[in-house]
Formats: sequence, C-alpha cells, structure tokens
Amino acid sequence: MSIRLRVAAVFTLALAAAFALGGWLFVSQLSAAMLRSTDAALAARLSRATQYTVDDEETNLSPGFLAGQPGPGQYVVQVIDSAGQVIRTSQNAGKTPLLSAAELRQARHGEVLLTRTRGGKPERILAGPYAGEQRGRVAVAGVSLAPLHSTLRQITEGLLIGGAVFVVAAGFGAYWLARAALSPVERLRREVAALSERDTEASVRVPRTHDEIAALAGTMNAILARLHRALARQRAFVADASHELRTPFAVLRGELELAARPGRSREELAAAVASAADEAARLTRITDDLLLLASSDEERLTLRREPVNIRTLLARAATLAAARAEAAGVSCRVDAPSDLEVLVDPGRVRQAVDNLIDNALRFAPRATEIVISARIAGPDLVIEVRDAGPGFPDDFLPHAFERFRRPDRGRARSDGGAGLGLAIVHAIALAHGGRASVRNEPAAGAVAGLELPVGADRPAEAPVRADQD
Repeated sequence: MSIRLRVAAVFTLALAAAFALGGWLFVSQLSAAMLRSTDAALAARLSRATQYTVDDEETNLSPGFLAGQPGPGQYVVQVIDSAGQVIRTSQNAGKTPLLSAAELRQARHGEVLLTRTRGGKPERILAGPYAGEQRGRVAVAGVSLAPLHSTLRQITEGLLIGGAVFVVAAGFGAYWLARAALSPVERLRREVAALSERDTEASVRVPRTHDEIAALAGTMNAILARLHRALARQRAFVADASHELRTPFAVLRGELELAARPGRSREELAAAVASAADEAARLTRITDDLLLLASSDEERLTLRREPVNIRTLLARAATLAAARAEAAGVSCRVDAPSDLEVLVDPGRVRQAVDNLIDNALRFAPRATEIVISARIAGPDLVIEVRDAGPGFPDDFLPHAFERFRRPDRGRARSDGGAGLGLAIVHAIALAHGGRASVRNEPAAGAVAGLELPVGADRPAEAPVRADQD
C-alpha cells in the first residue's frame, strides 16, 4: 500500500472515530436535556394535581387512556387514594392507575421517577405524595416518550448519513492532499532513477518551496556530488595504479626477454636478474602501499599500541636510511628528548617516518642536513622531517596527501616513487586519531610531519580517505 493510501486510510479512520464519538456525545447530551425538560414538565403538572376532578364522560377517552396509558406527546395526571382508586384525573388520563400497588406504596413515602415500556411504548412517570388534605393519596403525572425517541432516532440517522458522506469526502480529500504533497518526492525518485554513473554533473531539481521537500532535494544533490567525486577518485586511482604498475611490469618483462636471448654472458645475466629483482621489489612496495590504503578506506587499518621511546624509534629509522643518505650526499640528524615515550603503534609510526625520510632524501640538495625531530605540543606528539630543498610548489600543498600526487617541478632529483608515500603517512595519522601536515619554511626547505594524540585513553577517530579534500 502506498504512503498516500495509508495516510488517507489513517486520516479517514481517525476522522470516523472522532465523528462517532462526537455524535454519541451530542445525542447523549440532547437526550439528557430532553429528559430534563420532560421531567420539569411532569413536575409542573404534578404540582397542579389539585385542579383536576373526576371526569365521568369517558366517551371521548381513547382505549389507551382508558387502560391508564398516556398518548404520544400528551401529559396525563391522576390522583390515587389509599385504596388504589383514581379520584382525580386530567382529561384523557383514564381511571386505570398508572402505578402498580408496589409503586404506589413507594410513592406515598417520597417522589418516584420511572421510565418504563408498556405495550411496546416507552413512557415517563413521576409520582409523589399528594399535597391535599388527606394522607395516603398519591399524585401521578405521565407522558409518552415515543416522540422523544422518534426525534432522537431521526437525529441519529441524520448524523450517520451526513457523517458517512462527510468522512468519505474527507478521505478522498486526504488522499488528494497526500498525493499532491508526495508528488515532488515521486518526481525526485524518477529523476534519481534516471541518473547514470556517466552523468558527471547529474542532479535533481530543487523546488522553490523552501520546505522539507526542497531540503531533501538539496541533500540528494549533495550526496550525488559526493558520490560523483568518489567515483572520479576511484577511476583516477585505478588509472594511476595501472600506470604505476605498468612500468615495472614492462621493465621486468624486458629484462627477462633479454636474459632469455642466447649468447648472454654470466655478467649480463646477473645484471638482468638484479634489475628484475629491483623491479619485483618495486612492485611489492606499490602493492603493499595500495593494500594499506585500501584497508584505511574500509576502516580496517589495525593498530597495535604499546609504549614506545620515540627517540630510539627515530634513531633506528635514521640508521636504516644512512646508506641512502650517503649516496644522496646528505646527512640525517635526530632531534628528540631521550625520555619521550608515548603509546603508539611502533610499526605504523616507523613506516610513516620512513616515508617522510624517503621523501626528504629525494629532494634534499647535496651537502645539506635532514632533521628528524619529535616533541610534545599540548596533547599531541609532533614528529617532523625537515629538509633544505626548494620546498613544495604552492599549488601542490593542498593536494599533498592525495594518492599518486607528486610535485610537478622544483623538488624532484628524479621521478621518484609512485606518489603514495604521503598518502600513507596521512592514513597512519588518521588511524591514530591525529593528522598529517606539510608546509614550506620561510627561508628554504620543506617540513612534513604528523601529529598523534599522546593520551592513552583518547579514542582514535574513524579513518578517513587519505585523498579526501
């Protein structure tokens, strides 16, 4: 069942219940008011019972009055003595007592009000001690309730018919209103269903009503924009990964083909195998980096936190980079307190620091120094790697942590890596609940680092894509 049908059905049922309750209360109050008016009329006639005398002319009496039963809408009055005989009567009241012997005994001691049915006809009886000179007499006033019941029945039938028509009409109106209110939602659904992943600028129309539907359309456009950006990043990622992997595979294939040619010397074969091993190692590094970033995207980058002496960790990273630093003609220096110990994942932090050092070694000029520093700044541990190179291009800084992003000029001594190093640093920082940063020094050189929370009980934030804006 559609929403508009459910809304119309619920509205119709609620309206029918409310109308039925209101009609019942109205009829009940009207019936009570009419009975009070009838009782007041009976009391007024009962007070004038002394005005009536016995009427011996019974030729004008109807059979119902002769039997002691009031006619429809007519009031009758009787005065009954202690022997149960009618001694005074109004016109057409008849001489048959309106009360039974038991009811007469009760009426002699106080006022009695009765509603009963005799002969299939309802009547209202009011009786009480007669205010005359003799004791034991009872005055009785009665009226038929048939006109009252007929009136109530007609009113009830009118309410039922009119209420049914009103409720049905209101139900159709509610359906039309729900359909009109939900038509923009249906239009949005059709527009979204017609979108394609190839529509890079796809969006839905936002109505100018400034209501919830307009807000929904705006939210859907924002979601579509994010999805298109994510799809564009995914396509760019696949294209860049394919490009980065194609070169090592091509080199590896060429080396193997050359090694397979006849007449190759032992030295040539050894050189070909060494080159193939280098390309295989490069392929391994790229695939490992891609797997790490994929785990970060899926929030599955696990950490094994433990207390770590940061100076020892940085010194180890500098020692392992010493051979590459010597080949590049630069030196590495560690600047960190010897007693600096924090709770981090040492393997992941080492990986981030190695990437930062590798980035600095690629761009630092010869005969300069790379400084690897660590300090506590407020609630965070700040690890930075500073070089004396030309610095990052200004247009590269906002995109430094995007995947496969590399400076297009000014810093590279060679083509360098695949452009995943800083993205991995960013992912590791996010996994620790911190952040990564890059900047240029005012004089010369670049600084890249990461800030990690040092509180042991501080929860890590949810990892975010390393290439997000």
